[in-house]
Amino acid sequence: MKYYEKESLLKNFIFFFSLLELLLVFLFLQIYHNSKDDYNREVLHKMELCSYFLKCKEFKVDFIPKGREKLNLLYNNLDGIDAFFYIPKSKKFNMRIHYPIDRYNIGLDKIFNTMLYKFIGFSILLFCVAVIFTIYTLNPIRKALRLNDEFIKDILHDFNTPIASMVLNIEMFNEDNGQEDIYIRRVSQSINTILLLQENLKTFIHHSPSQISLVDINILAKERLTLIQSIYPHIDYEYIELNRFKIYTNRELLIRIIDNILSNAFKYSKAKGLVTLTIDRFKISIKDRGKGIKNREKITQRYYKEQSRGIGLGLHIVKKLTQELNIRFTIQTEIDIGTEVTLYFSKESIV
Repeated sequence: MKYYEKESLLKNFIFFFSLLELLLVFLFLQIYHNSKDDYNREVLHKMELCSYFLKCKEFKVDFIPKGREKLNLLYNNLDGIDAFFYIPKSKKFNMRIHYPIDRYNIGLDKIFNTMLYKFIGFSILLFCVAVIFTIYTLNPIRKALRLNDEFIKDILHDFNTPIASMVLNIEMFNEDNGQEDIYIRRVSQSINTILLLQENLKTFIHHSPSQISLVDINILAKERLTLIQSIYPHIDYEYIELNRFKIYTNRELLIRIIDNILSNAFKYSKAKGLVTLTIDRFKISIKDRGKGIKNREKITQRYYKEQSRGIGLGLHIVKKLTQELNIRFTIQTEIDIGTEVTLYFSKESIV
């Protein structure tokens, strides 16, 4: 199961199960109050019987002057439950029957514990129902996504033949002419852009296994910066190296992360702009002087884009892959000033 499928499954399950659990809580609260009322009526009934026969060990009986107390009703006190009853042929006194609080609470505890065990049992049942229902409802979506992935795979496969043909013909043309023509260079740059898009689509539809190797961050970052800049020759770049370090990580996935950030930095820079890549204290910072991002919260969502170019997968792929490689990344942006994306590598992976 892919990451976004797991995320969708988890969110739908949490929502559905929380809704059912909330309804169950309200239901059991109502049942508990009804059971408590039944228990109070049972206690009052026993008190009434006690007032007739005065043979009741669980109650305390005494006589008090008549006051404003209503007869045949329960009164809750700190030390227990009281009820007042009429004494035949007595105009000055009423009978008070007292039920100690500890004995009264024993009955309430039994009711509460019984309800609690039933609540836990029904919660487990609802948990299972929520899991089954969530999986069932996601099946049509998973089928649609699978068809979408298969379609993209077919398109990517069909790309290979014309791209390989263009690359081969460009190499042959350069060999025949002895130098690289400016128009051929532009075609070559466009092919590199297509290849970058193709790699992004492959990363999007495939869950790459984590093949860990030792990567020299400084060499890799400079190599990717030079390569991406060749696609955007009208944009200058600056490489700042304040320290050197290596990490254990998946090299291919890290390349996809850096390429996507660099591609966005160059793509959305202003004319004759500048892209700066800085390596400092186990982090990589990529800064551009471009248009900035209007909605920073949505920019990592799949298919979200603020420009007409692209398909809205770049930063979504960055988010997905940084989670897999345990890399934290932040985005700082200002409209018409630029954007800075920073990758923070975990100390455990640094050599």
